[in-house]
Order: sequence, then structure tokens, then C-alpha cells
Amino acid sequence: MISYEGLFFEGESLELIHSLDINKLEKANDEIHCTFRYHPSKNEIFNELVGKTFEVTLTSYGSDSNNSGFLVSLPDELKPYYINYESDKKTLRIPHITASISVGAEPSETRNLDFKPLPITHKIKGRFGFYIKDNSGKYISYDKYEFNKK
Repeated sequence: MISYEGLFFEGESLELIHSLDINKLEKANDEIHCTFRYHPSKNEIFNELVGKTFEVTLTSYGSDSNNSGFLVSLPDELKPYYINYESDKKTLRIPHITASISVGAEPSETRNLDFKPLPITHKIKGRFGFYIKDNSGKYISYDKYEFNKK
């Protein structure tokens, strides 16, 4: 089952994110990503994007005693696919990345930080994929997803 879909950051982009995380908390986020949709339905699975690399911009940084992360500016071509709504199902969450959290904190709370503009914005590259939890465990997949797959 897909837990979420979005852009996943690795390599140089991941290193840059970690280097810019001023308030490194106890737990680095396991899979640095920008969620586009949590628990997508069949018509919210964007197989046409899977495996493709996109450039985004880190614009702001925020942290407190529980969460540390960045706001992300998405290119116009990705905006129609960003459907990460608040619980009211009307308000889009601001695209963000959780860099680190404290023990017991929830990465989803990063969106509520008081973000301050970075002195210099940074372009990073992410690859679109799925974070899957199934009988095989938890993993990132850059393969097209068959919704009825068990």
C-alpha cells in the first residue's frame, strides 16, 4: 500500500539539505521527501511522474524543539500534482521537507513551523516516487504502481 507519494531527495541534494539544517535534532528524517499526497486513491497515483527527476527550490527554514525543515517552491509543471491537503480537505499544505525531528515528534508537524526566508535560495533535485508499506516492509519505489496490487 502506498503511504505517500512525492519527491525523494538523495545524493548531493540530500547532503545540501543536511548541511543547511542549522538545528539538527536527534533523529534525521529517514526518507527526506516532499509529500504530494498521503494515502493516494487510485485516481491520485501519478504514474506519469514516477522515476522522473525535478528541480525544486529551498526557500525558507524553520525549526523548534521538535521539528526542523524547509519550505519548497515547486515548478509550475508539478503544481497540479501537489494535492497534500490539510484535514479540512480544502486547504493545501505548504510544500515542505522535514530534515530532522526530536524523539517522539511527528514529521507532519513541520508544516506548522515559523519559517524564515533563507539568505540564499538553493536548487535541489528530487525524484518522484512512492513510499510503500507492505508485506515486504517499508521502502521507496520508483516503479509505476498497480493500484490493485497486493
